[in-house]
Amino acid sequence: MFFTCTTVCFAISFFKPPPTLSAVSSGMDFSLSKRRRAVRVAVEYRSRLQMYEKPPHGDITTTELYNVALDRLSVLRSIYNAGVRFNKRSDEYKNMVTGEITNKLPLRANLLEDSESSIKMMEEERRKDHISHYLLRMAFCRTEEARRWFCDTEKELLRLRLEDRPDEVRQFLDHFQVASESEVRAREQQIRDASHIMNRSSQLTIFKVPFTEALELVRSRKVYLEAGIAYVPHTELIPIVTGMFRAQLSKSLMKCARALPSVAEDERLMSMIKELTTTEQEPDQNRKVGEISISELPKLSKAAFPPCMRYVYEWLTTNHHMKHGARLQFCLFLKGLGLNIEEVRGFFRSQFCHHMDSETYNKSGHDYMIRHLFGKEGKRQDKKAYGCLKIITGSPPGAGDCHGCPFKHMDSKNLEKTLSGWKIPKGVIKEMVNYSEGQHYQIACTKYFEFTQGREAKFGLSHPNQFVVESLEGSGAVTNTQNTQNSSTSNTQNTAVAGSGEEVKEEKMGE
Repeated sequence: MFFTCTTVCFAISFFKPPPTLSAVSSGMDFSLSKRRRAVRVAVEYRSRLQMYEKPPHGDITTTELYNVALDRLSVLRSIYNAGVRFNKRSDEYKNMVTGEITNKLPLRANLLEDSESSIKMMEEERRKDHISHYLLRMAFCRTEEARRWFCDTEKELLRLRLEDRPDEVRQFLDHFQVASESEVRAREQQIRDASHIMNRSSQLTIFKVPFTEALELVRSRKVYLEAGIAYVPHTELIPIVTGMFRAQLSKSLMKCARALPSVAEDERLMSMIKELTTTEQEPDQNRKVGEISISELPKLSKAAFPPCMRYVYEWLTTNHHMKHGARLQFCLFLKGLGLNIEEVRGFFRSQFCHHMDSETYNKSGHDYMIRHLFGKEGKRQDKKAYGCLKIITGSPPGAGDCHGCPFKHMDSKNLEKTLSGWKIPKGVIKEMVNYSEGQHYQIACTKYFEFTQGREAKFGLSHPNQFVVESLEGSGAVTNTQNTQNSSTSNTQNTAVAGSGEEVKEEKMGE
């Protein structure tokens, strides 16, 4: 069976499809002579990298379409997993992702030779890159978390490619003005100081960029600002390009989400999207990790809980009350540990009834919320425990709240105080705080895992329940053999992928 690629383009970019959208009986066919085809390659894929502003055209088999998208998804997952294990500027990070990109999504530079075979090879690589990006747009456009995950990993992929060949950056900056020599001379000292350019013999090529396009550089204080204009050295252009790309991609994904129902009747396309968002994804974290009971929570909270859940548990058992966000986060976490509904209902009731009687508790809606999350009320949907991505990017805690990620939502002083209370050594605390301040929240949590478990984390941490599974497996406490998980290949965007269907809005119960 063959599938006309322009159908995909219409669904994604909303261009009117060409007159012929029917299935074809042969492979890729651009209906061009060899000579004209070489010219087309030079025009359509004249640059190694692109912003994916125009959709691909041509014919492609459903098998090839699925395979190229699967290869790209494997690269994006590798980038995500490496990002939660290592600093993105470290050699370990680059070594982990470079091999995957080279093997599954290579992009050769423009070739000097003009032989037909070399041009065809270059065209195929760029065509694969082009088509795979657009199909994954459809797969990851349906929820906010999926869109955010896709934007972040695609942006990082572009950054890695640009750093591999920095000379290709300028092709994306035609609309930015280059500062004249007189403008540079008048501000040379300020520009050098702001950009930390110490070599005075180096020639400065400065771009004048609106500061709104250079927010990453402004935030890290790497550029000189004057009258709303950032004077950006040519050595600092990559964050400008990747920021532009992410903003554009985010808007395109929103448009794609609104148009997706128009192709919902195409079973070939929708089944492919469904497989891409479920295949090789992280194993369902809503499962039992062994024979765990409520009575074991005090011990487990110190030995096997991630910081986000340990903090919520200690807050609840100390204050005997917590607000909606924390109840939602912690209840689903307990559900994912394998506790049944009656155990969770009894636990919450015992805690809240320190400050209220049973009748008041029943009227508060807290018990209804638990039944709702277990699929016993409302739409009776089985809710999944929150992954790291959802917790980190979700609503931040307000006054009197305790949910969220401590490494993301606590300031350095409170974070140090909390970790000190957990008997973490000062040296380890300093390392975790540094990662937190650098916005490497999952790496900081991984360091917490390594200290508390006394061993290296050979996996990408992406879910609180995964933290518990790995902790108990390391101590030999997991007895359910069905719960073995392949962390090295599948610890990815749990909530982003698993939530790629219809978004479910939680009903806010009474505080």
